[in-house]
Amino acid sequence: MTDQTATQYTPCRNALYRRVIRQSARLLLLLALANPLPGAASETVSAKSAPLTLKPYTASYSATIKGIPLNGEGTRTLSENPDGSWTLMFSANAAFSGMQETSEFTTRENRLETRSYHKQRTGLAKRPELQASFDWQKNQVNWQQEDRRWSMNLVPDALDNLNYQLKLRMDLASSADTELGYHIADDDKVYQRRFIIEAEETLTTSVGQLRTVRIKIDRANSNRATWIWLAKDYDYFIVKLEQQEKSVTYTVALKHAIIDGTPIKEIPASMAAKKTANVGN
Repeated sequence: MTDQTATQYTPCRNALYRRVIRQSARLLLLLALANPLPGAASETVSAKSAPLTLKPYTASYSATIKGIPLNGEGTRTLSENPDGSWTLMFSANAAFSGMQETSEFTTRENRLETRSYHKQRTGLAKRPELQASFDWQKNQVNWQQEDRRWSMNLVPDALDNLNYQLKLRMDLASSADTELGYHIADDDKVYQRRFIIEAEETLTTSVGQLRTVRIKIDRANSNRATWIWLAKDYDYFIVKLEQQEKSVTYTVALKHAIIDGTPIKEIPASMAAKKTANVGN
C-alpha cells in the first residue's frame, strides 16, 4: 500500500468507525427507553382505572436500523427484593457496544424513591462506570465515577434515568392526562422529560396484535423524534419504540415478555372489547 493510498484509507476507516459508534450509542439509548410502524389510529385516550400494581417481569427486545435487523438485543427485568424494595435492570448489546443499568428503589403509594442507580458501557462506546446513591433525608444524590465524586440537589419526586419509565406506566394506568412530565436526576443536572399522549392503536407485534397507546417524547428544537407504544391490556408494558433522526430510523420491538409468570400474548378481540366496555362503566 502506498503512502497516498494509506492516507486516503485511514480517514474513511475513521469515519466508518465513528459512524458505527454513533449508531451503537443511538441504539443503546433507544433500547434503554424500552426502559417503535404504527397501526391504524383509533379513539383517543379515555379515563383510567385503578393504579398499577408492580409485578415482576422479564422482557427482551430486538433492534433495527432502516428496517435492517441487527445482531443486538435488549433485556430488562423487574424483581422484588426480600425487604420489599424493587430492582429494575436493563442490559443491551448492539454493534460491538454494550450497556447495563440498574435502579434499586422503594414504593410509597404512587411514588418511586430511588435508593441507588448504576450505569456501565462497554465495547466501542465504553465509558467509566457511573454510580449514584440517593439521600432523601438531605434531598441530594451522591455520584461517583472512578476517582471523581460529586453531589447534586434533588427536587421532590425526582426519578433516575431508568425507573422514570416505570413511573410513566403507572401514571398511564391511573391518569387521564394527555401530557405527563418527570424530573430525572442525570449525572450533572436534574432535567424534565415530557411525554405527549397522541392516540390509541392496534399494533401488530411478534406476539400478535395488541391494543396500545402511542406517546411521543416532547423534545423542543430537536432533530430527533421518538415514539413509544405501550400495551393497554398488560399494564402499559412497552412493546415498541421508534426514533427518527434525519434520514435514519431506529426501531426497537418486543420479542417476548413474561409478567408475573404470564407471557404477553394477543388478546382475543371479544375480550379486548369487553375490557373497553368495563373501562367506560
